[in-house]
Amino acid sequence: MKLNKEEIGRRYARALFEYAGEERQYEPILEELLQLEQVYQQIPDLKNIFSDARLSVLKKQKLVDLMQQNVSPIMQRFLQLLFDYQRLDILPEVVTAYQHRFDQMTKTYHAVITSAVELDDQQVTRLQAALATRLGANQVLVETKVDPEIVGGIITQIGDQIVDGSIRTRLQHLNQVLLNN
Repeated sequence: MKLNKEEIGRRYARALFEYAGEERQYEPILEELLQLEQVYQQIPDLKNIFSDARLSVLKKQKLVDLMQQNVSPIMQRFLQLLFDYQRLDILPEVVTAYQHRFDQMTKTYHAVITSAVELDDQQVTRLQAALATRLGANQVLVETKVDPEIVGGIITQIGDQIVDGSIRTRLQHLNQVLLNN
């Protein structure tokens, strides 16, 4: 059975996370992974370059050498490992999986809050505190979005859970109830 990129990324992330834990380097490694992910975002073809059979191993190694500059010895070895096993194309999946493990360990949640109008800092802070209490979280990182079509209220998304407290949804439910009677 062939594994998909996400599963392979999770396996490499787990190994890196465990090693980072042994070295007490969870957060510095996460920061380096996020920086490398930015490189992948700035150069979208980088994934393809590493999986392209037309490019020589020496040229690919030169790219890896450039990526290894200004990172810790742990990350240098990890990048070399990914290169040696021809897995550098899954680095974004590794970053996602590592971030997830780190968030679980630190009880950090990421929330997307959609409202009809822009929320001020005080409102966001109160929502963060309420969510942290409800989730038993140490930290809730909030991203806000504005969608005037929800009319009022908020929609909160944490992971794959969505709590829809929008007026638009309440009006739709009321409409369905009235039409069914």
